[in-house]
Amino acid sequence: MPSGAAVLRRALVLWGTGHLALGDRRGWLLLLIQPLAIGGLVAVGVLVLQGSRWIALFPALALLIAVWLGQAMHAHRLAIRSGGAPGGEFQIVLALPLVVVLLSGFWLVGGSRSSPAAAVQHYVAAWQAEKPADAALLFAEPIDASALDAGWRAQRSHVEQVVRDAARRYGAQSGLDPEEPFNSLRFEVSSTSADRAVVQVEVVRRRRVETSLFGIIPTATQETVLVERLGEISLRARTAPLPDWLPLRINPGRLWLIDEVTLATGAG
Repeated sequence: MPSGAAVLRRALVLWGTGHLALGDRRGWLLLLIQPLAIGGLVAVGVLVLQGSRWIALFPALALLIAVWLGQAMHAHRLAIRSGGAPGGEFQIVLALPLVVVLLSGFWLVGGSRSSPAAAVQHYVAAWQAEKPADAALLFAEPIDASALDAGWRAQRSHVEQVVRDAARRYGAQSGLDPEEPFNSLRFEVSSTSADRAVVQVEVVRRRRVETSLFGIIPTATQETVLVERLGEISLRARTAPLPDWLPLRINPGRLWLIDEVTLATGAG
């Protein structure tokens, strides 16, 4: 009779192999379900993970993790009940990092184009990281990554100049840092409809406002003040495309994509 530790280790790698080691034929069903479950979740995830229905994947991901760990622990208990040497429970802890990675990746990637704000956030993150190829995927129409990169350089130069000038004018308490110009940018959704949105891009600063508590105790607060409006980002929503090979017609939700980025470059 294999030990509980050996059975648990096998079951954590391949579903059902722990049961099969004990002669339990139910393991064959689990072994068959594993690739179907993982493959199905990945296929559906590719279609809807970035769109407006991304949160619907979370119960499926949670169920997948629960079945994975549940069948392994069940096989471990069967092994001990059948006379196998006890122990090995700590191996479940070794699987937790993978669970954390799966859940963290889901929350980081999920919904990246589910709203105008989310699409702009990922666009700006790609801009900061100088990854034009990633940002090009966020546009509704194909765009050349090299041309996008050239535009970024001109736009960033202008942002840095505006922040630098404003920092000299308003001082250190303004929160303006020419070394970190993106920290001074604000992205405000100025108009939106069912399938269109416009996001204003602005340089802002902090301003100290003197006030008092109960009209007696002097105090101060910080407020955000507009320095300069740089331009705007236009977006539109469209239904996420489905591949022709998909046998089931599901509703993948909508994706928000960038139509146009109109930002000042300071040229001329």
